[in-house]
Amino acid sequence: MGDIRPHLTTNVEQYSQRIKMRDDVDRAREVEHFANFGAIKEARAAARELEAAGYAVEVERRMLFRATLRATKQSTVDIETADAMVEEVFAIVERHRGDYDGWGAPVIPS
Repeated sequence: MGDIRPHLTTNVEQYSQRIKMRDDVDRAREVEHFANFGAIKEARAAARELEAAGYAVEVERRMLFRATLRATKQSTVDIETADAMVEEVFAIVERHRGDYDGWGAPVIPS
């Protein structure tokens, strides 16, 4: 079972950096979430659940059975929204035995 706390701490750090870069955190943009899975079937199951939650998802096979997952959604990146997204994606990834690897999004100057 993974630990979500480092990801939530990273959200605070990322928010601070975005404010310093004058990012308009209240403007929606494509936000990408990444996860790794030991089994492709688990990645596909997580993808179905994320799609039902409104994410566009790509699963890519790595080696014979492993897979990486990329889930995207248009969203703002203020701290409350970032935390809610991380909590949602992290929980889905964990349910399917994956390892959540964080998120990224472009900076939109204000």
